[in-house]
Amino acid sequence: MRFLFFLLDFIVFIVTASIVLTLRSPSGSWDFSFFLSNCKVLLPVFIVNVILLVIFSFYDLRRSYERHSNRFAGLLTAFIVSFVVSAAGIYFGATLFHVPTPKTNLLLILLVFYCYVFISRNIYRLLHFSQIKVVCLGTSRTLNRLREVWKKAPKFKVVYDFKSIEEIPQSLDVFDIDFLVVSNDILEKDNNTARIIFHNFISKGIICLTDLALFEYIFSRLAKETLKNPNWLIKDVANKRKKTTYPVIKRIFDVLFAICLLPVFLPLGIIIYFLILFIDKQNPIFFQERVGVGGKTIQICKFRTMIIGTETPTKIGKILRKFRLDEIPQLINILDGNISIVGPRPLQLEDYELLKKYIPPHSLRTIVKPGLTGWAQLNFKAPRNYYAAAIPTFENDFQKHVYFRDAFVRLAYDVWYVKNASFMLDLEIMLKTAKRAFIRDKKLSE
Repeated sequence: MRFLFFLLDFIVFIVTASIVLTLRSPSGSWDFSFFLSNCKVLLPVFIVNVILLVIFSFYDLRRSYERHSNRFAGLLTAFIVSFVVSAAGIYFGATLFHVPTPKTNLLLILLVFYCYVFISRNIYRLLHFSQIKVVCLGTSRTLNRLREVWKKAPKFKVVYDFKSIEEIPQSLDVFDIDFLVVSNDILEKDNNTARIIFHNFISKGIICLTDLALFEYIFSRLAKETLKNPNWLIKDVANKRKKTTYPVIKRIFDVLFAICLLPVFLPLGIIIYFLILFIDKQNPIFFQERVGVGGKTIQICKFRTMIIGTETPTKIGKILRKFRLDEIPQLINILDGNISIVGPRPLQLEDYELLKKYIPPHSLRTIVKPGLTGWAQLNFKAPRNYYAAAIPTFENDFQKHVYFRDAFVRLAYDVWYVKNASFMLDLEIMLKTAKRAFIRDKKLSE
């Protein structure tokens, strides 16, 4: 579906450009040579717009049923950035490459195109999720969470809500039902459940999904019950390590990325080094042991942002952490191969051992190489200092739950990335991380 939207966006952009250029051409009619000369400029403009639409999640259709109050604001921001970047690039390139400068045409094309984007995404939301009728079967924490989502989304309607298989009547009317959501627990505990589901639903053309699969699709993370399911671990994670081309492509891209950024960030890094040295009066660089791929210990390099021996940020550290400039020295780690650009963030040794002890699946996040940024970091708040916070409360189960809850959610995002890792997903994470440096999300997942 994302590819179809990309293709439709491209067609609409070209058609819009054709109409605008025809109406505003010197001859007042269709001029192929005039259109072709402008395409040299407009095609890079389209690529810029696609990147911005990815950054602002207008190709993320999985949760399009939700109403986002900041959706229009995001589109407006994308439009402004697109026009500014495109106009600057065009006028800069006009001098070097002698290309046309569309001027007013660019503004008109972008206005029409972004109006289309807003309308098309809303039409998709209204049509694709128009009164989806659902049947629920079973009880679980995950299924209850899905029920809460459907209550807030008027496009969903739970027609039947059965807590057990015995509640299903023999003459059940499934006419106009879109899909059945069944608890994974009830499938594993009752061998008769699959037969009844096939007879009452699947044989009548009703789509059947487990609560764990639907939760993963909607929230782009795993449910807590999924992480506790050994069958899922073998089926959906272990076999993902068979990929051979992706790690090679990822490594090549990491090296090229670091080499290209080093000349850009080297002058800034030198300035930061001396600012920390003279203002904070501390050693600007520090090395820290973290956990890498396969649980191996690695050394990562960062600019110092905390007062030595405390959790208090320095004067310069507050600014560096806000814009993530303290991570610049980790370009060296990327070249060394200790970390990648994208992957689960490497934890400190004591945090990793603590979480692995109390959350056994936590070592799953080390299947892949850790990264400078990651899916969990993009979607969830920064982690607590688990080791320091949790040690005094080991004897209190409730306190342990409070301290480890956010660790479990971050793990759910990290393992989702392990399962779905791809070059395109890495690009999406990188683009959205760049946006996060300048535009903070008001609310991340909880």
